[in-house]
Amino acid sequence: MPVIRIEVPEGTDRAVKHRIREGVKQAVLDTLAPKETKYDYVAIREAFAEMGDGLPLVTVDLRPGRDAGRKKALVDAIAAIMQTELACDPVDLYVLFRETPAENHYTGGTPLPAWVPADE
Repeated sequence: MPVIRIEVPEGTDRAVKHRIREGVKQAVLDTLAPKETKYDYVAIREAFAEMGDGLPLVTVDLRPGRDAGRKKALVDAIAAIMQTELACDPVDLYVLFRETPAENHYTGGTPLPAWVPADE
């Protein structure tokens, strides 16, 4: 269930934002949450900043439980997408993971259960 917000420079072409969004959604399935699709939310917004000076900024809100390897794999995948779509040097990408307890995540008025790996 990650909720991912991606900030890109003002004026970024809609088609580029669409490719970034779809690429990140697939990256989540490939790395971070392989069994979930219904609750994987990815939003892209434009921000007034410059590449490498605050952009691109990616915020990932999720329930606790993913190990560092899964997070690193997601960051690497996002870096590759940003390099392809925005010509962004991976060193300029900032990714922030914020973990909050499952009882703080609601959908349809019901809290989400604790996250567990797909193979458990």
